[in-house]
Amino acid sequence: MTTRIIGGITVDLSDGPIRTEYSRGFNGKPTARLVIGEGSDSIGIAVSSSPAETLAQLQEAVAELAAWSARMESIKALPEVA
Repeated sequence: MTTRIIGGITVDLSDGPIRTEYSRGFNGKPTARLVIGEGSDSIGIAVSSSPAETLAQLQEAVAELAAWSARMESIKALPEVA
């Protein structure tokens, strides 16, 4: 498996938006992207040539992040200890 990251990238997801885009590349082949943000403040992750296993890893990572976020919210609800 090969992932190519061009430059160092950090994206603050904040409140989205997140969407998928489907189109055809310059050579006519179908393309698919996960897009985070809008306009010039967006980043696209091409998944056109990703095997199903890689997309499953992405899905698992997002589930982990959702669980982490839920834990952080529940920690905020705990009373402060002096």
